[in-house]
Amino acid sequence: MKKNLLSISFIFIFSVLALALWGIPRLPEFERALTERLMNDSAREHFDGSLRVEKVYFDRHLKIRITGITGNLKTRQGSVPLRISSVGSQDSLFLLALQKPVRFIFEGIRPQGTSRAGISGHFLFQTGPAGRFELFADFGATGLEDWQWLDPQNLAGATGTTQGSLTFRQAAGQEPLFNLDLEAPEPGGNIQARFFDIFLPYLPAGVQKEKIQKFSKSQKLIGYKKAVLQASLPQSDQLKILLQIFIPDYNLKLTLNALIKTDQKDAFSQIARLMGLIA
Repeated sequence: MKKNLLSISFIFIFSVLALALWGIPRLPEFERALTERLMNDSAREHFDGSLRVEKVYFDRHLKIRITGITGNLKTRQGSVPLRISSVGSQDSLFLLALQKPVRFIFEGIRPQGTSRAGISGHFLFQTGPAGRFELFADFGATGLEDWQWLDPQNLAGATGTTQGSLTFRQAAGQEPLFNLDLEAPEPGGNIQARFFDIFLPYLPAGVQKEKIQKFSKSQKLIGYKKAVLQASLPQSDQLKILLQIFIPDYNLKLTLNALIKTDQKDAFSQIARLMGLIA
């Protein structure tokens, strides 16, 4: 009996060791595949199962770091290949099960093929009745060239560095907070003349509108010296937009104010759709 027990114990230990020797080298691939599947399930509406991950790391505190994320974002203009350098949690993912907030840092969100570093920032996510989502994005390492996919017809050939930030907060039972402040500082760059044609219906009659009518029908690039785009939610169902751009060749400083209705129940998605970020 004792001999049989020793034999069974030996077989069990040997089996565990064999399983460990087989499984440990394959664990990173399993983690990568599982993470990739979970990401695609949660973002299928906007990426249609195209998300891919290069590497996934878990530490002993159950913090995660994902690198080399790629996918095709569905937008109104078509599919846009994007890349994210890395996303990592600053807190244990176990806190999600306890309905406590978990902080994440991300780096390098950009269209594939661009030479710029892209958008970086951080976000916070909390589940449960007190759930909330908070996002801060820094656009300091982006350029106007990176945003041509928003409107290829009117932004093709656009150049100039961009800087600024985006802040979004949504807590359960509370109205969303949103603020976007972007700038293309001096010396500016170039932009399609026909880009300004979309503003004509919103401009009052006058010298400014006449100037835009003269050059907006052309197929050429024109230089701008400085541009500012600001957007915010003065109310949960209203998106306020301010656009300012200076065209030195025409001595024109265009200022456009607009107020757009949104769906307060899904404010973040509504804002993204209005800006052409998603389909």
